[in-house]
Amino acid sequence: MRDDPANPSAGLTRKEFLAAIAGCTVGLMAPGLLFAKHPSAAPGSNRLGKLLPLRKLGAAGPMVTNLAVGGDHIGRGPDRNAQAIIEKSLEEGVRFFDNAPLYSDSTAERRLGQFLTPKYRDVSFIMTKSLIRNRAGALKDLDHSLSRMKTDYVDLWQIHALRNPKDVNDLVQAGVLDAFLEAQAKGKAKHIGFTGHSSYKAHLKMLDEITQRGVKMAASQMPVNPADPHFDSFVTHVIPRCVDAGIGVLAMKTLAYGRFFGGNNGWRRKDVHVKPAIPKALSVADVFGFVWSLPTTSLISGMDKPELVTQNAALARKAWNWNKAELQKRIDAMLPFAGPDLEFYKT
Repeated sequence: MRDDPANPSAGLTRKEFLAAIAGCTVGLMAPGLLFAKHPSAAPGSNRLGKLLPLRKLGAAGPMVTNLAVGGDHIGRGPDRNAQAIIEKSLEEGVRFFDNAPLYSDSTAERRLGQFLTPKYRDVSFIMTKSLIRNRAGALKDLDHSLSRMKTDYVDLWQIHALRNPKDVNDLVQAGVLDAFLEAQAKGKAKHIGFTGHSSYKAHLKMLDEITQRGVKMAASQMPVNPADPHFDSFVTHVIPRCVDAGIGVLAMKTLAYGRFFGGNNGWRRKDVHVKPAIPKALSVADVFGFVWSLPTTSLISGMDKPELVTQNAALARKAWNWNKAELQKRIDAMLPFAGPDLEFYKT
């Protein structure tokens, strides 16, 4: 794990972090908070059937399923495959759908508008994002997203892909944060948040900005996996700050965009070949269990075929609440594999 030697308070040590988060996940699943968006449905179900376990999105947000469908993969392949993934997800109890205009040049958003919202908008939690770094452009981007997805609002709209502290400062100065608050006030976005995988310092900067302005955000999306604590860690530096601020943590890059299986999948550091950590060091269940044992709200998984939805939903149904020793065991197992080749998306 790397800490910032110039700023000792920037984050906890790995052991301090594990001590701080022990027991936090249980609080996300308090029985009195679990359901109620559909009062006519039995606990743990709605009109389509039984749901996956629900967790609260931050201190004051809604309850959402602990597994979400990654939008990037919805945009790939033929329409029939995207439709099959969406329908299998609903069948397996997933109700959280991720998206962004970036994914396959907005194909992923159009497919939600084609296969999800016409029949299932009332039982779906839909998230999309914006990469636009100015106020007017971001608002226009949201309107385009709503049109493609055939919905009047999104449940969560996020500032997409924060790169570094300067990027955060620039977008705040350009009125992007104001745009998100305006969309929320108008009911076009029920909740707002921010994402990024390049630098944990960008997330810390955004947390500082919203704290200074008194802005309430529901979610922060970031890489979460057992290799992360070894290298420029979001888990160590950002999750405790989000928990303190009452912001829900959305986990992405849980399998490092596939590099946990070895190879060089992705868009950076293509000249390397990563050794497979799965199944040599850990299983998929180990990695997902690590994520769900932390104070995370939902694991956003890129599932490119219906069979993966079934596999991941089966893991999501299990009760995950590992203690510090069990978490540390998975972190230690990733030491030989961790670093910039595995987590190539960090800069």
